[in-house]
Amino acid sequence: MVFWLAFIAGLVYTVIPDVLIHRLGIGSWRRQFSQGVVLTFDDGPDPQVTPKVLDILVKYKVPAVFFLVGEQAQAHPEIVKRILAEGHRVGLHSQSHRYAWFLSPRQTWREWEDGAKVLENLTGAAVAWMRPPWGTFNLVTWLWLKRRGKKAILWNVEGQEWKKGQSEAQVLKRLVNKAREGSIIVLHDGGRFIGEKMFILPIVDALCQRIVEERKLPWAALEFPAWSLARRVGFRLWEKWEHVFARVYRVERLDAVNILRLGKTRYQGPDLYHEDGRILAKRGDVVGEIHLDSIRVQAQSRDIQKSGIQALRMARESFPVLARYIAQSPEYQTIKVFLGFTLMHRGVKGLGFTVQEIPATWGIRWIGFLQKMIMSVYHPAGKARLNGRLQGAPKLIWISKEKLLERWLPAEEGTALAPVAPVVPVSEA
Repeated sequence: MVFWLAFIAGLVYTVIPDVLIHRLGIGSWRRQFSQGVVLTFDDGPDPQVTPKVLDILVKYKVPAVFFLVGEQAQAHPEIVKRILAEGHRVGLHSQSHRYAWFLSPRQTWREWEDGAKVLENLTGAAVAWMRPPWGTFNLVTWLWLKRRGKKAILWNVEGQEWKKGQSEAQVLKRLVNKAREGSIIVLHDGGRFIGEKMFILPIVDALCQRIVEERKLPWAALEFPAWSLARRVGFRLWEKWEHVFARVYRVERLDAVNILRLGKTRYQGPDLYHEDGRILAKRGDVVGEIHLDSIRVQAQSRDIQKSGIQALRMARESFPVLARYIAQSPEYQTIKVFLGFTLMHRGVKGLGFTVQEIPATWGIRWIGFLQKMIMSVYHPAGKARLNGRLQGAPKLIWISKEKLLERWLPAEEGTALAPVAPVVPVSEA
């Protein structure tokens, strides 16, 4: 009987909290909700490694979060000050980096209390984020973060560079292939088990480049929206749907920050004519289709007017890149028209588009329904944004390739540009 009571107590103290918080992510954050990727480091600061990591981050202008061990931070306060001075954030990685399952309740509480005091004394601010060593919790770890109002930040992409026998190429392949929107990547800039300390440096350098160039994803600062659990779940489900849609219809990204995506489709009418009477597109023709990258235009402000101005500014920055790609790509040389269907057609005439009424078929109404769903998911005002301006059926907006290039391609570039590399489907980014 005593054995079973002790066994159950052990499960409650160690295994159950760890499974729920670490493995299942209940009560912790294993991803974020920006359009980019977040880079984090554990086990530092290390006097040899961390300053060189900071040099690399400055070089590529990549923000990061350093989860610091209290003892290490206390021993190297100048590095902590540099981390903050260069715009990075810090979180707590415990006081002495001990495994949670081997700590008594009293030891666990002191581990986090002492570590928090160290960081608060060094930074002059309360610790907001914590990450336990190895991501492992016990019951008191959970009680401490709830009592102190901290957020537990875990990860969903890890380099495992601390494993013996890992090559730089293996670590990079693992990190780059797994990176998605919302990823939180964890690497280590300190720790007794790091092996050859400088091993991490070329990995960080290459990773800063390859996430942007190969995955077409921006680096982002770690922030969390004040969303309910239901909205976070809805966001993730919708995000997966968008990836499926992009894969099926081959909708592609242009670069790491562009809010426009590009694809091709069979046009279903009505006929579109140039100003001089030439027909540009008729039913059955292949046309270019321009899509907004919804996750990249999700509004950060609840002020609808400010959000609209921000989206328009981002569009004006994105169209020259789109025009350059179209001018360079052999795939779009025979395309005469680029179009889209949207409920949000106000202001697009100023971008060079023609706005045209089309019959409200079931297909068009379905597009309208999906766009309303997108607005409710991505706009911070949620369903409240679905006002009268977004009622009715979408309208067709279109622009000829000739006009698009004339308006948006930088004059000095012309159209005689070298071919570009294929862009990455959004479903893979």
